[in-house]
Amino acid sequence: MDITSLQAAIRAAFKKAKDTPPPQDPNAADQVQEQILTQLAQDLAASINAFVLSAMVTGVKVAVVDTANNPIGTGTQTGTGSLQ
Repeated sequence: MDITSLQAAIRAAFKKAKDTPPPQDPNAADQVQEQILTQLAQDLAASINAFVLSAMVTGVKVAVVDTANNPIGTGTQTGTGSLQ
């Protein structure tokens, strides 16, 4: 998982919000602020989602049970997988 890319994406989201120009009409300030917050939330969510989905998963072990919770088998992942 790439922390550096996540930090860069979060910083870019905040910079984009900070650099949004004020509205020409002062009466529209509340609406523009809401748009900025909505866009910032979307950008942060996309960055965090991309970060989480970049995880590589290894060494997964599972136990298979029947409906009565009796063990009926096991499984082990030998390769590398990713979240989707």
